[in-house]
Amino acid sequence: MGNGGMSHGDVKDGEEENMAAWLLGVNNLKIQPFKLPPLGPHDARIRMKAVGICGSDVHYLKMKLFLVLCNSYVN
Repeated sequence: MGNGGMSHGDVKDGEEENMAAWLLGVNNLKIQPFKLPPLGPHDARIRMKAVGICGSDVHYLKMKLFLVLCNSYVN
């Protein structure tokens, strides 16, 4: 790894978009672009190798009453 630990395809500073799963409504999950916020002087951007869906994710997807969850804790 002579390139600082980064491999081909890693997200680098200056890249502006990433793909994200958006829950848009009951049974309406879409993979769409997500604009990445700029990095601050003490920030780091990491790349996820794998993600999963837990039972609560499936519950929110199938709910008859769609809830909008606050994501203010994610910056």
